[in-house]
Amino acid sequence: MAAPAADRGPSQGSAASALISRLLRLPLFYKILIANGVLFVLGAGVGIALAVHMAAAGLGSIGVVVLFAVTGVALSLVVNAVILRLALRPLELQEETALRVREGDWTARVPDSALADRDLNRLTQLFNDMLDDVSVYRGRLRDVAARALRAEEDERKRISRELHDDTAQVLTALLIRLRLAERTDSLSRLRGMLAEMRDDLTDAVDGVRRLAAGLRPPALDELGLAAAIEKYAEDACRSHDVDLDVDLAALRQRFSPDVELALYRIAQEALSNAARHSGATRVSVHAASGGGELTLVVDDDGCGFDVAAKSEEARGLGITGMMERASYMGATVMIESTIGEGTRVRAIIPVAPGAT
Repeated sequence: MAAPAADRGPSQGSAASALISRLLRLPLFYKILIANGVLFVLGAGVGIALAVHMAAAGLGSIGVVVLFAVTGVALSLVVNAVILRLALRPLELQEETALRVREGDWTARVPDSALADRDLNRLTQLFNDMLDDVSVYRGRLRDVAARALRAEEDERKRISRELHDDTAQVLTALLIRLRLAERTDSLSRLRGMLAEMRDDLTDAVDGVRRLAAGLRPPALDELGLAAAIEKYAEDACRSHDVDLDVDLAALRQRFSPDVELALYRIAQEALSNAARHSGATRVSVHAASGGGELTLVVDDDGCGFDVAAKSEEARGLGITGMMERASYMGATVMIESTIGEGTRVRAIIPVAPGAT
């Protein structure tokens, strides 16, 4: 008979452990309720038994009753304090993790606790998921910031190269010709040199204007968003022999500078990709307004690409920057593309009432 008893020992121990684990994972309300209920039942039972015993023995000492009451209250407080401390430990772990994150430790996560109930486990998981999302977003911000810095340096190099190779060269040549003109005695030759210098100076001015327009299109400030997008679309499509269809009547009015700049840059990137890189023969640009939103759609019939398979790095800074710019304005950019059938870029940007 000893063997069966030995066999029952481990099973009873595991059952007790499972019961304790299940009790520890009860919600905080039920932990406190059950603890107070158990204490009340035990206190009432002991009190009744003691009162019966004292009555049978003829004892009625008030001091004994008071001592019993004080002991019961103290025991109740101690047990409740221990239970609350154990039950609130998962919340303390979350607070400690939050403090570590605030101090800069973005790798901190709330550890699992055997004392947590189902609700606290969900809260812990939600807290850790939120920290994971913040870490991913911080990584994206660092990546975008690094790309933006590289793009800024590339743009500075381009401007420096154009100023050096174009404008500076023309101005240097003009300076040399002016010195030669000072030394000439022939009036006809002087007039010819002045005509050449005038043409070169005109070319230099046009180059500076093109450079300035590339940085900030004058039409955006002078004529408005629709005219600026039309001008850029016409230039981009003409230089790559692409047919253009434009309908931007919804953008004829003026909007806030932030909205206009965001939509212009989004259209600029979408049109640049469509005209230069897609191999398209036709590009259309359409706009619509309504419901407090502006919608801009750029379609092309180019080669298209697999949006899902194309990594963020492969998309380049242009598309990533376009989406980031839209997100800063509370807008959304959706890219739909099918290989061999073209690409559609749709930008939706909210416009507050009275913002025009």
